[in-house]
Amino acid sequence: MKTTLTLFALFGLMATAPGMVSIAKAETPTERQDLSSVSSFCRDRLAVLKAAYRQAELESQAGNTTSSARLLEKGLRDANLRINPRFANALTAKAIRRGITLLDNLKATENNRQKLRAINNFLFNYYIFIENVSNRLDIPYFSSNSGFSRISNSNLQFERLFINFAKEQVNMVLESMTTTANDGRSEVIYPIGSPDLVLTALKVTTNAMANDLSDSIFAARYACTIEALDNVSTDIARYLDGHTSYGDDFIAIQELVGATKRAVSGARECNDGQSYESAGTSRTTDALRGAIRLESGTTQQVRLNGSRYIKKLIISAEGLRNDAMFDVVVNGDVKGTVYVPGRDPSYFVTIEDNADSIELVSRGGTAIISRILVVTE
Repeated sequence: MKTTLTLFALFGLMATAPGMVSIAKAETPTERQDLSSVSSFCRDRLAVLKAAYRQAELESQAGNTTSSARLLEKGLRDANLRINPRFANALTAKAIRRGITLLDNLKATENNRQKLRAINNFLFNYYIFIENVSNRLDIPYFSSNSGFSRISNSNLQFERLFINFAKEQVNMVLESMTTTANDGRSEVIYPIGSPDLVLTALKVTTNAMANDLSDSIFAARYACTIEALDNVSTDIARYLDGHTSYGDDFIAIQELVGATKRAVSGARECNDGQSYESAGTSRTTDALRGAIRLESGTTQQVRLNGSRYIKKLIISAEGLRNDAMFDVVVNGDVKGTVYVPGRDPSYFVTIEDNADSIELVSRGGTAIISRILVVTE
């Protein structure tokens, strides 16, 4: 654990880019005073957080995780008290409020022995995160008296800072709550703490990033990224609510955290109306709009959105009352046979063919297919 709090990262966005309109206009003495007041507000809130951080750090080093987490939560809530409405849209204020929302969502997840330690570690990282919001955006912007004039007066520079700022809120969760390893073929993602804790944090932050971009002046240019983030957040929420199944938590983490990484790393302008998928950032799509029922002796055809090369399918299914079995058929060829002994982990079926549809042909029993993920690369 660090012994001093150094400010790090970015979070929460203003509804509009603050310097875009005011850079070119002359400012009155009152406006300059207001800008200076915002900088003072940020430094005041950071002082509250630093005091709580130092106290919590001592408790954490002594092995008192419960006391440490309690102090960090109190510091966050204290920093949110008595915020002047004039400063409510400062990024620092938004970051503090969003941190409380994140914490409340994390605390509501199922209890386990790792939960408190994971939340405590998350809060330490989040404090550093808020500090960077102030030091890298709020304070440089407002103390300059004319937007980001000390950095650059160009709209392009501000847009780059703004988009990086939007991405950091999700990256902070990915870096502090997940770890990865390589199994020789691909990256394997592991949660730090429970899967529900990680996915809950990602559900909140992907939705927040989408909302921040939607409310900004860059919304039209980043529509594809907003759509991707909305889809990821919705998919995670449906999984956490039990409306969709990946068979087991391991598969859910690989797919949902992987989709989050692709959405964030692919944050870019949409070119000529390209969809998120066609921009080359999405490799996995869901072929089903809802669960389908495959009765014994019947065939169900799943139409895809146009012909494409399919590397493999990841199928989530369960037998209804008894075991079930069905073939996965593409272009008339049986690519794999799925045996479903009640609820089971997801099934991987190698396709390696171009196709515009998939057929599921029952060989006995009734199966409920809840999800078919189409992996194209």
